[in-house]
Amino acid sequence: MARPLYRDQSSKYYEAKLVTVSRDELLNEISLYHGVPYLEGGCSVKGVDCSCLVRLVFGAVGVKLPRTVKEQYGCGLPRSRSHITTGDLVFFGRGVPTHVGIALNNSEMIHASSKGVVIDRIDDVAAEMGLVGIRRIARLR
Repeated sequence: MARPLYRDQSSKYYEAKLVTVSRDELLNEISLYHGVPYLEGGCSVKGVDCSCLVRLVFGAVGVKLPRTVKEQYGCGLPRSRSHITTGDLVFFGRGVPTHVGIALNNSEMIHASSKGVVIDRIDDVAAEMGLVGIRRIARLR
């Protein structure tokens, strides 16, 4: 089973190798949640919140992630906005991460919003909520 990447207390990543997952499997898993209702604390196809959406999708392709947005922000390798790609986690908030989505490409993402699990433009969500950072969790094949 693949392991996520975590930061230690010195903010250095102690597992530098990215997990490789199938792009098709990841996108297929993402599609299963499109349109699912939002439910705070929810973690199923009956209702899901943003961090559990990420956890469920990546868990289905073999990447174990923690439950909360803050914990997920501590995983992966930082990426710049100009290097975002499919599968990267995109974090939003005002200074601290309070919301997360999964990039579908360099301009769109899927996330659990108050409207349910929807696809939105990354820049639109960033303008509304503030972009905190981007993390690469897996390498796609």
